[in-house]
Amino acid sequence: MHCTLRLATIAATKPPPLSFQQFIQRGKVIAMYRKYMRLTKRIPDKNDKREMRQWIRGDFDRYRSETDAQKIEVLLAQATRQYKEMESGMFSML
Repeated sequence: MHCTLRLATIAATKPPPLSFQQFIQRGKVIAMYRKYMRLTKRIPDKNDKREMRQWIRGDFDRYRSETDAQKIEVLLAQATRQYKEMESGMFSML
C-alpha cells in the first residue's frame, strides 16, 4: 500500500509533456549551457574557473522556470551575444 501511494504521488507531481516548440527550445538552452561550460575550460586559474561556472549556473537557474516562448527566445539571443563577447575576450587573454 505504501508503494502504491508513493507511485500515485510521483505521477501527480510529474510535469506535463513538452510541446514540440518547448522541446526544441529546451535543446537550444541545454546546448548554450554546454557551450558556456566548455568555454570555461580555457580559464587557467582554478578559482576563476569555479567562479565563472557558478555564475553561469546561477544565471541559467534564474530562468529555469520560464515558460513564455518569446521570453526564452530573447534570453537565448542575449546569451548568444554574451557568449560571443566572452569568447572573443578569452582569446585576447590567452
